[in-house]
Amino acid sequence: MSIKLYAWPRSSGTRVSWALEELGLPYEYVALDPKKQEHRAPGYLAVNPHGKVPAMQDGKQAFFESGAILLHLGTKYGVEKNLFPPDGGQLRADALSWIVWAMAELGPYMMQYLYHGLDTPVSFKKEDRSKAAGDYSLMQFNRLLDALEARLGNQDYLLGSFTLVDIASASWLAMGTMFGLKLERHPRVAAWCGRCAERPAFKRAQ
Repeated sequence: MSIKLYAWPRSSGTRVSWALEELGLPYEYVALDPKKQEHRAPGYLAVNPHGKVPAMQDGKQAFFESGAILLHLGTKYGVEKNLFPPDGGQLRADALSWIVWAMAELGPYMMQYLYHGLDTPVSFKKEDRSKAAGDYSLMQFNRLLDALEARLGNQDYLLGSFTLVDIASASWLAMGTMFGLKLERHPRVAAWCGRCAERPAFKRAQ
């Protein structure tokens, strides 16, 4: 197989496997064991020098960072499968922008709220939490959810029909709700997350 995905369960690699499943591309899943520090082994560092997951090899190209991988998959494979808009036009611009936004804004603020503002398996120990950081992250996270709510409007998905762009944000929120995040204030976002989670490719990626 020309595509090899390095990851472990319940990590950012899940959004990449979700995208690969949606695209119907054959790939090899290499499950790294973090307890054995396999992500720090020299062979893996040659693929991802930062020693984190995911990483992906596509032929002779190696990629790290899930957002970059989604952009590669979308532009190389997604257009012909109607899972990424073609080059030129506002939809392609929207696709690039919303994927980067999910990685640079939505995910980081959500994670900081989980770390500092909630009592979850991924939260910091109580003595290491900052109430100010939790409150600020929640405020920013709600601002971002407001933007998602407005974007969805009367459409089912971020670009109208489902694309890899939805995976970038929905994968974050799927993890967040699993750890106790509530989306009641944003009913369109909650319904959209539900639609995404019902997709067969999402279930296979888990």
